[in-house]
Amino acid sequence: MADCMNNHKYLVIKAKGGMGNRMLCAVTGMVYGELTGRKTVVDWRDWTYSNDGSNVFARFFQCPDVFSEAILPREGTVRPSIWANKLDCSVASMIEQYDPDKHSSILIHRKYSVDVREIDYDEDVLVFWYYTQRMRALRGHLRQGKSRFAGLSDNQVIRKVLREHMPLHDDIQQSIADFKARCWRQPVIGVHIRHTDLKTNLVQYERHLRRILEHVPDACIFLATDNKQVNEHYRKEFKNVIWTPKWFPGEMTSMHQNPGCSDRTANGIEALVDMYLLAECDYLIYAGASTFSAIARLLSNLPPNRAIDIQRFSPTIRLKRVIREFIA
Repeated sequence: MADCMNNHKYLVIKAKGGMGNRMLCAVTGMVYGELTGRKTVVDWRDWTYSNDGSNVFARFFQCPDVFSEAILPREGTVRPSIWANKLDCSVASMIEQYDPDKHSSILIHRKYSVDVREIDYDEDVLVFWYYTQRMRALRGHLRQGKSRFAGLSDNQVIRKVLREHMPLHDDIQQSIADFKARCWRQPVIGVHIRHTDLKTNLVQYERHLRRILEHVPDACIFLATDNKQVNEHYRKEFKNVIWTPKWFPGEMTSMHQNPGCSDRTANGIEALVDMYLLAECDYLIYAGASTFSAIARLLSNLPPNRAIDIQRFSPTIRLKRVIREFIA
């Protein structure tokens, strides 16, 4: 990305939630860092995908434009000011300390993040965090000047950053290639089912899958799920089902931030392998409310008739999106 114009100003991108949430947050922050000419640090120092609380971002992605947290100054002004002398803390720990009853608040980011609609902050260090992407808030800035994102849609900007500036680490890319060499047999129908801490409608998945199989009966089914029972059901119910080896959580408990997971970094790598394999399928069935699914869909080149969002007509999901978009 563009060279930093202001070498003594910094942007720290924090994270909270699962892989999809933090990836979309990182993309937004990286674009914002370029717009503001600040040195950008992606700080994933928490226990979600780390075995020791260290920053695992560079273990997952190769981003030459992103700096280590080690460059952050020991002194200097910070915005929001609540982060002063606390830049080594995670968002989750900060909310637990100051707002323990607001982990699910849709407004809590306002206290712990700068507003990316503004770019002319004077502070030495800015901290940005959000549960998902905020491209709409950056749209006005991207239209101005000679931004290389000018004329691109929000999804096109995100795709460009993910593909060109946030590629997967080499060994993760190799794991994807190795799995495809062993198991891929086109056409492939990708099915992403999150069904532990969040439930989706399993009947809808199967209905859409059977309709596709009527046209491509010998298709391979790539199943990406966090639920062991769902995995076993599909293997019994359908032929040609493939899946990547992974650790499964106990029944109806989250796959990430799970105390039962012995290797959280491996858990993150397994998630990324599934996400990017879904993006390479010839058909995709997913739940659009999942940021994990949304990124897989965004990275794919599928026409609309081959990507089926089982929640696309849900008034509840649509309302939540509108509310989150306009109160951010």
